[in-house]
Amino acid sequence: MKNIERYLAFIIESRHITAVEIAHSPKGKTLTAAGSFDSEIDFDSPEVYGEAGSGTRERIFVKEIQSFIRKTGAGAHFFSFGLNTRMAMLQQIPVESSLTDEEFNLHLEWELQNYFPAASPEQYVIQPYALVGDDGIAGSNAMIISLKKSFVNFLNNVCNEMHGSMHILDIDQFCAEGAILYNYPHLTQKRTAVIGVDEETLDAGLLINGKNSNIKTIRWNKKDLSTIGNYAREHGAEVIYLHGRMVNQKLVDQLKEISPIDVELADPFRKIALPATIKNVDEIKMRRQEYTAAVGLAVREEE
Repeated sequence: MKNIERYLAFIIESRHITAVEIAHSPKGKTLTAAGSFDSEIDFDSPEVYGEAGSGTRERIFVKEIQSFIRKTGAGAHFFSFGLNTRMAMLQQIPVESSLTDEEFNLHLEWELQNYFPAASPEQYVIQPYALVGDDGIAGSNAMIISLKKSFVNFLNNVCNEMHGSMHILDIDQFCAEGAILYNYPHLTQKRTAVIGVDEETLDAGLLINGKNSNIKTIRWNKKDLSTIGNYAREHGAEVIYLHGRMVNQKLVDQLKEISPIDVELADPFRKIALPATIKNVDEIKMRRQEYTAAVGLAVREEE
């Protein structure tokens, strides 16, 4: 790695894009740009995954990102993208340890076709993600993440148009967990519930010894905070960390009143320098929870 390299990460949620650029150097990591914008493209629409109109969508997204870069002063050539759980298939499956690599790949394709009966495996990128058991040790379960290759090609083309390259493609909840572990390394010794709060859904994950044991999306009513507490209690969590656009101190305080489990507000910039010269730095600090997933993606160097 060069002395200083910048990584720009985008979290895509329907039309809303949250972005963070972080400079990596031997002395540590520094925020160099952050912000958000609304796209013309609805990334939750099935049309996004089709070939028709893909060139037009690429040009639109490139212009939107270039506008963001000019506005914030970002300058990275490595781009990463975090997708919400509606944009990919996430399916937890049991895995036999005796399977060969070839048998395992066939098993993944079989699971994909169970989920999408009309799917052709060649049209998808299929990636397994190991889960640990309740003891924190790699167990017999895995998470399958499947995404249409046409959308991966779309993102690659966007990066090429900006004279850069795609670095990492991941699920936003995994990115948020990475940010929390980066900033709070002591959590590798705790059972931690990481909860991303959205208007209608919760992205809930359980970390055991710093490894993911469970991830699910839960529909919820904003007035019923017990949904968060119930998930944490059912999975034996010792602490709850909240993140996302809908999170604020008031919500944390309300949850503390009804939950016997410790509740914390994630600070994604806890171990990242925030120079006073960054554009809109005060607003970024005020809305820091919104940037948790993007920070988790931008701090990663190798993949």
